[in-house]
Amino acid sequence: MNVNRPLVLVAIDHATDTKRAIEVARSVAKERGGDLDVIQVMPHGAVFFDDRPMGWPVESRHESTSVGRKLASILRSGEDDGVDVRRVTLRGAPEHVIPAYGQLHQATLLVVQRDYGSSRFWRHGRVVEDVARRSSMPLLVLPKRPSSNPHNHGLRRILAPVDFSVASAVALRTVADLSRRHAAQVTVVHALKDMPRELVFSGGEALELARQLPAQLDATANRLRRKAAALGVRNVDTEVVTGEAVDVIRELAARRDPDLIVMGIAHRSWLGRVVFGSVLRRVLRRATVPVLVVPVVAGRAAWPEDRRDGQVHRGVWAESRAERVAA
Repeated sequence: MNVNRPLVLVAIDHATDTKRAIEVARSVAKERGGDLDVIQVMPHGAVFFDDRPMGWPVESRHESTSVGRKLASILRSGEDDGVDVRRVTLRGAPEHVIPAYGQLHQATLLVVQRDYGSSRFWRHGRVVEDVARRSSMPLLVLPKRPSSNPHNHGLRRILAPVDFSVASAVALRTVADLSRRHAAQVTVVHALKDMPRELVFSGGEALELARQLPAQLDATANRLRRKAAALGVRNVDTEVVTGEAVDVIRELAARRDPDLIVMGIAHRSWLGRVVFGSVLRRVLRRATVPVLVVPVVAGRAAWPEDRRDGQVHRGVWAESRAERVAA
């Protein structure tokens, strides 16, 4: 592996469409001029680790030679694409060892299918969400059903949910880069709650809320456009819709037919997800297109306003004082 080249990871197991996952990961690595590590996580009882180029772990009770031969055949099919491929076996829990390996080797992306790590009888996205919450690298999560591959056919449209947190700001910055490289149309969406936290007891209060709603929708749409423009997002349209975030994202995805959904997420404890729920897991469960998950350590903080002294700045990415002096 060349340390100067970007590194893409792909995690495979019995719940993974191995051929599809590797093809997507390999196309991303080729597009970025990088290398690819194919990762298989074994239980604690399997103590073998192998990161030799084109190597494969010795057979154990957890795998068969047919698995190794199938994977070797898939990798050989693209040997002339200039991507250096390694097969890596890690030992432990995926939600711990994959983020650790990615950070240690400075991986730029993990490609994984939504059902990765689930049992043969109950398919779910819990393990993928746990990996995402603990990772420092973005995850490209492939849906259960095959869909068009954005890296083979180009990105036509990107759907970017924004909740005005730092996590969604960083995700939108990623969207800006993708949009420029692929000349993609961007739809930025925000879910506005139907009702305020306090209860409305009178018809007059309900009428006043209904009267104020159009102005609130317009103001939020304008704020979205300003935020997107400050990060350099072009070819953008906005959607501000009342309702729950998951339902809004699903409805917009069905109506706008995006090739990719990009979501920024904050680190949250297991208890926090149980108490408050997980929009990410519900989106992954229902998405029919790939979802690019961008983990952000300080993602739960509010997105700072961009306007200061009458000038538009770059918010959380404004130049440091030292940089301004140097300039």
